[in-house]
Amino acid sequence: MCFLKLRRSTVSGFTILELTTVILIIAILVTMLVGITTSMYARAEKSKCMANLRNLYYGASCHVMDQGYWPQIDPGLMQGESTEYARLWIQALSPYGLTQQNWICASQHRTLGSPDLTLKESMRLDYNGTPFDTQPYTPFRWGKQPWFVEHAAVHDGGPLLIYANGQVVPLSDAVRRQAPGK
Repeated sequence: MCFLKLRRSTVSGFTILELTTVILIIAILVTMLVGITTSMYARAEKSKCMANLRNLYYGASCHVMDQGYWPQIDPGLMQGESTEYARLWIQALSPYGLTQQNWICASQHRTLGSPDLTLKESMRLDYNGTPFDTQPYTPFRWGKQPWFVEHAAVHDGGPLLIYANGQVVPLSDAVRRQAPGK
């Protein structure tokens, strides 16, 4: 007699609990990755902003060395919707290789929806130059006076500033350094 063993059909697969666990682990890893990516992106934008400030510093330094005085751009031109202030600053430092891109903070540009900078009405500066007088080499004499200040507080520590020694610091650090007893 032949006894046939009937095998029970076993289909291997995931249980609903195993599948849920795997999905949960993947969701946690994706959440961590998004946080890290966002942080790295913010750091990269801050580095770009710091590089822009250093380029402005080098351009302004060259202008002061060549001309003997700080570019004389009337801060009153910042009032209203005029792009004249931006145009004059860009024009003043363009002989030193600076373009409108050097005046744009990457974080601020993204926050504003990345407008097309080739349009005249979108000409802007994300950094303001400090007004100095026309005395020879005045900007180098005021070591605690920033040369350029970022408009918006889009980076950790607030707006960035650059000083006569080329050092870029956030506003919060500058305030802390100026506090009495420091």
